[in-house]
Amino acid sequence: MRIVVTGGSGMLGHGFMRRAAPQHQVCGTYHTHPVEIPGCHLARLDITDEPKVDSIVKSLRPDVVIHSAGLTDVDACERAPEKARRINSDGTAIVAKAAEQSGAHLIYISTDYVFDGSKGNYVETDAPNPVNQYGASKYLGEEYAQRNCTATAIIRTTMFGLKLAPQVGMMESMVAALRQGKSMTRFVDQYFSALYTGQLNEVILRIAERRATGVFHIGSVNKISRFEFSKAVAKVFSCDAADIHPGPFRQMAGLARRPQDTSLVSAKISDQLGIAPLAVHDGLYQLKHDWQGLGSEGTALH
Repeated sequence: MRIVVTGGSGMLGHGFMRRAAPQHQVCGTYHTHPVEIPGCHLARLDITDEPKVDSIVKSLRPDVVIHSAGLTDVDACERAPEKARRINSDGTAIVAKAAEQSGAHLIYISTDYVFDGSKGNYVETDAPNPVNQYGASKYLGEEYAQRNCTATAIIRTTMFGLKLAPQVGMMESMVAALRQGKSMTRFVDQYFSALYTGQLNEVILRIAERRATGVFHIGSVNKISRFEFSKAVAKVFSCDAADIHPGPFRQMAGLARRPQDTSLVSAKISDQLGIAPLAVHDGLYQLKHDWQGLGSEGTALH
């Protein structure tokens, strides 16, 4: 297959390109951070520039477009809702139109934040009700994707993974803080279905190969609290968990509202695609292994 990945330098995109390149012809785009990925070509692209998007997609003639580019900083989206909509919603509409014109299968990476978090264990038929601008812009992106591209798969997920230098993400910061013995408080009653990007990439590739369409929830088999997740990170990276303190969920002043329980039920991908349940702890061990393998390309693991 010929695969185009938007957001190829991002946390999900660079890992997917590495995973798919040995078997498929993979090209990617980036907006701010140029990267080199063996066996892949990357080009700079602003997904809100419709003529440029049309030109690049048309020239590459993809069978599949993985649309992972977006503004993912939840608080930045809250501060600049018009920017969030322009990138996450309108940008998705532009990419979807280009995919449709090329006859490509579109896979749009959405988020568990399309839900308000009032009940958890969300299935694909539950009605979205985002509580912040990030979730709202991504949900509108879902609507635009389905409206503008006939063959569309929407993936709702929540992920953890590794960023390429000079970027530093949640995992890099957390491991560094644990190793330095810094105190941290994590909510014992805020839940999510955390999934490592390496696990997610395998599922995305299966969806692409099967040309599956529709909405899919993809998360870990069991929901986990932010507190328990942090303790699991400490265990995998051989850190002392004594500095991780439990606390009750609360909204943080000055930040975008967060949903309390966005856990996802991923039975549909198992039933339709035969994908076995994915576990948080397996993903953490896989992340540690992959981190060591990045070497000088990524943030070194010491």
